[in-house]
Parts: sequence; structure tokens; C-alpha cells
Amino acid sequence: MKIKYFLLIVLILSVCSARASDKDYSICAVAGFHEGNNNRFLTDLAERVAAKNNLFGDEQCKAALKAGKEVGAKFFKPGAERTDADYVIIRQATHFSNMIYDSILSRVKF
Repeated sequence: MKIKYFLLIVLILSVCSARASDKDYSICAVAGFHEGNNNRFLTDLAERVAAKNNLFGDEQCKAALKAGKEVGAKFFKPGAERTDADYVIIRQATHFSNMIYDSILSRVKF
């Protein structure tokens, strides 16, 4: 009986530790993208989300910010080559901005 409880506790702890390390740093890339794109409004919002999720200060978040900023800076450059990773960041940033603007517009009545 004690072995069953022990195994159950080990299983629960392993699942909890796996979830704790599986942070989603895509919001950091989104913040970097909008910063590279010179969109202060969306940059500030994405940074607030990242801060709320305690992502700032992590090395992975810093790397995602840098990658997003590079993609955002070359987004409007004609002829700039884009990788699959660039398109992932662009899709995430577009999705984020659409959610923000849709949320704002849902409260506007004309």
C-alpha cells in the first residue's frame, strides 16, 4: 500500500516539474517583433503579458526577444529572405495584434 502512494507521489511530482519547465516564450518573440517593427503600443502590451507570466529575465525569453526583434526589423524590407522560424514569429505576432484589436473593437459602439 505504501508503495502505491509513493509511486503516485513520484508521478505527480514528475508531471508538475515537467509543466513548470514547459514555459511558452512565444510572447517574448512577439514583443521583440513589434519592437523591431517600431510598434510601441503592441510592444508594451506583449511585454506586460510576458512580465505577468514571469518570463522576463529568463535567457530563453531574452533569446526570443532578440529573434523577434530581428524578424520585425526585416519584416518591411523588400527582398528580405524569411525562414520558417520567421514565419512562425510573424504568425504569432499577427495573431496577438488581431486579438488586441478585436478586443478593443468589441467595446466600440457606433
